Amino acid sequence: MNRSGQKKNLLKRMDKCVGVCTHFQSRDNGWKVENLLPLIQAAGIKIVRQEIHWHQVEKKKGIYKIPEVYQEWVDKASDAGLGIIMLLCYGNPIYENPLDPSAFAKYAKFMAGKLKDRNIIAYEIWNEPTNFRFYEQYGGSWSGKSPSLWRDKFCELLAMSAKDIREEDAETPIITNTGEPQFFNMIENEAGSFKHVDGVSHHPYPVIFPPETIPYGGGRISSQDGVSVADDDHSFISLFEMTRRYAEEHLKRGFKTYATEFGFSTFDHSRHPGWPAGYRQEAQAAYIVRSLVLAFAAGVQSPCIYDFMDDGTDRYNGEHNFGLIMNEKRDYEKKQSYHAVRRLIGFLGDSWTHLEKPPANLIVERTNPKPALFWQAPAQEPFLRIRSPQAFWFDKGDSILAFVWMGGRIGGEFNDPLGKIIWERPPRIMPVEIRNLVTGEKLPVKLSPPVRSGQFGERIILDEIPVGGAPIAIRWKYDR
Repeated sequence: MNRSGQKKNLLKRMDKCVGVCTHFQSRDNGWKVENLLPLIQAAGIKIVRQEIHWHQVEKKKGIYKIPEVYQEWVDKASDAGLGIIMLLCYGNPIYENPLDPSAFAKYAKFMAGKLKDRNIIAYEIWNEPTNFRFYEQYGGSWSGKSPSLWRDKFCELLAMSAKDIREEDAETPIITNTGEPQFFNMIENEAGSFKHVDGVSHHPYPVIFPPETIPYGGGRISSQDGVSVADDDHSFISLFEMTRRYAEEHLKRGFKTYATEFGFSTFDHSRHPGWPAGYRQEAQAAYIVRSLVLAFAAGVQSPCIYDFMDDGTDRYNGEHNFGLIMNEKRDYEKKQSYHAVRRLIGFLGDSWTHLEKPPANLIVERTNPKPALFWQAPAQEPFLRIRSPQAFWFDKGDSILAFVWMGGRIGGEFNDPLGKIIWERPPRIMPVEIRNLVTGEKLPVKLSPPVRSGQFGERIILDEIPVGGAPIAIRWKYDR
């Protein structure tokens, strides 16, 4: 098979795989590729997303060389069969303008030429321009709403570098990370800059919310930005649906969506409350798995968890505690989230079809307190609107998978409500498997009528499914 055929096969295989963000250049901080790659592979993770900094590649004008510490992880990851989302960033002080678009484009073109025989599944141009350099240097409206000089300058760099990458590599997708309202304002005002861009990556960190809810959306929350980027429920899925619709409306072509960063830190935020919340390990595990299922249901390609390993050991530092495993100084101890992600991948794999129309119905009966017992009603958060039972279905060819949980915050004090799945006119199936993805516990199957090989009726009911904060995986095997 020629190189073009190999790349097409690689891209096709990686669309439905789980990824992680890494910092392999930081070897002194525990990011040793030879130690971490086996752990990544053991979890079933098949994608890494990482940057190679412009200022490290071009230390003298016009002279380009990828430092050994970067080339090593690229080679090892590629040789291990992992896909790479290659982030290109962040400026270069050897230029009078460290964000010089022409100079950046030359660096981007060099990178594409140098790495096109490696397992690059996307080139990602820049990362969070409002947080890294562009907004600070040029100013303008934060959201990209006109007038916004930083938006104009970013789009200039985007157009030039995407064109130069495409001249060097005709097949690998080119994406960019802009920010959420920023993308909508860019695509409306600077659509021509996306001529050679195949997709956009969002970073749907829920910040202090469960994963179904993003801290931006429609209505009042977006009025300051001049654009709604999600529905009035502020739902994760609507962000990506609206992104594709808006892009296709302005570009007149298909457009891909990625989530190249999202995560939940396990730090203690009691001393330093701020941007992220600090989650218990159990909550981190549940929320990451729920985020991945939501991403795949939303049509997101190659979602990447931030990040694989804790970047430090300070329990009170949010940035130090996003990992699925702990830092090298804590012997790479696996968190509950590592095992939960491994279990999810074990069920889902990388060959599936999301079923937009559920083949069966999840029913959870709940009764509100009597009026006289109004004080028993739980307090509600006005912004947190998605608190209902969630069910997402996938067809794997040999089986049907259902992932169910209760939207909203994870509990822990009370028993989870029990639900049932009612399947009218089911296919020929064998007995099902049910597992809690956070704890790994295999749950009892209460199916009526009992299904045996070669027998099936007009209706089956799977009863007493715990529908709480921890996602439950249900596998229905086809009887061939």
